[in-house]
Amino acid sequence: MSGNRKRMLDQDEIDRGVQEVSELCVAMVDDGATGTVVLLIGGAALQHYGSERLTSDIDVVSNVPIVGLDPEKQLSFGGYASHTPSGVPVDVVLRNDDYAELYEEAAMYGRRIEGVPIPVVSPEYAVCMKMAARRPKDTADIDALLQAEMVDVPKARRLVKRLLGRYAVDDFDSMVREAAWRKEHG
Repeated sequence: MSGNRKRMLDQDEIDRGVQEVSELCVAMVDDGATGTVVLLIGGAALQHYGSERLTSDIDVVSNVPIVGLDPEKQLSFGGYASHTPSGVPVDVVLRNDDYAELYEEAAMYGRRIEGVPIPVVSPEYAVCMKMAARRPKDTADIDALLQAEMVDVPKARRLVKRLLGRYAVDDFDSMVREAAWRKEHG
């Protein structure tokens, strides 16, 4: 394996890591940290909506640092990289920038999915997060969600407009048209 290639997690590692994050959050609440909010985002979340994209870590949004996930490296956009007690890589996203409102709101409207111990970002908020990130893999993720018809397009459009601005709506509308064309023409 080359120096900059990350090893992809298998499903057992993802499930174990999410379970460990959940247990750490429950322990925090049991110790009096009321109001702790955590939300599964990123590749692990998208797999619950049918995405086949692999991931090298678990990404969660939290409103506070998670006790037991000690910071190993700061994330450039807010938060830190860590590992669960069993060694699963996890990024704890603590946004304090222009996108903080998006992440806080997404956490309030996380979806409960059977078998997943923490809420999962909804497809509509995932679209907003991925548009804000502006990386090629995020555009591909949006396309996959749209082609799979997992996104409530009118709702996502309203969120994009309110949280990312009018110009982002134009980009979103283009993504919707392109995804529909690709789905129709294979």
